Amino acid sequence: MDTKQVQYIEEDEIDLRELFKTIIKNKILIAVITSIITLTAIGYAYMAPKIYEAKAVVEIGSVKYNNNSNNSNNSNNSNNSNNSALENSNNIVKRLQIEYMENTAKNQDSVVTSVSLIKGTEGLIEIVVHSILNEKAKKYIHEIIFKIQKEHQEIINNYKTLIVQNIENLKQQKKELENDKVGFDESKKIQYELSSQINDLNLVISPLNIKETKLLGKVILNDFAIKPKKKLIVAVAFITGLILSIFLVFFIGIHFQK
Repeated sequence: MDTKQVQYIEEDEIDLRELFKTIIKNKILIAVITSIITLTAIGYAYMAPKIYEAKAVVEIGSVKYNNNSNNSNNSNNSNNSNNSALENSNNIVKRLQIEYMENTAKNQDSVVTSVSLIKGTEGLIEIVVHSILNEKAKKYIHEIIFKIQKEHQEIINNYKTLIVQNIENLKQQKKELENDKVGFDESKKIQYELSSQINDLNLVISPLNIKETKLLGKVILNDFAIKPKKKLIVAVAFITGLILSIFLVFFIGIHFQK
């Protein structure tokens, strides 16, 4: 090892010794500054408003319809059926985000912090609300869900109205055939097909084939506030205060040396 390397090591050792001496010499000042910052953080953590979280999962309703029920003149009476959501899940998520997250007042007691489609599902939407009280968060979630249900109930009512009108048209056609005294060879067959279509349509609007939008389970509440995170605030404040006080001590030392 040459002379220069030995000299650098000795200088580093001297610098480290001086640093530790400075810290020990000003330990009271460091302790005071760190304590002030930490105590301030503790005061903030205990005085800051508590924020509670509520979560809920909404299941989007759907209607089950027969492919052949939509066409009153379709004579092929097969039993193919499909489920159709009352509203596209992605559209609902985006609509709720715009309405309750982007265009909401910042000073209100309850706010929606998250609206998302649960992964691996097509009709389950999770809504997260933060509020100053658990009951307020729960109430706000119920208000949001009630509004969605009301909109979807209107869709169901319109759907039922359309089907009922279709049923009435089919009944009228059947009645005209029954009252036709002349008749023709295919009359009985057509009447039977009309009866089948009427039965299919009545089944379509039965409660078994219409699923309303609903709250899945219950609103999930936390007994403890999620904010402020007291331990984290105090820990960060202590570390910040310690680093800041040491930096201040060295800065003062350098200033007086000049």
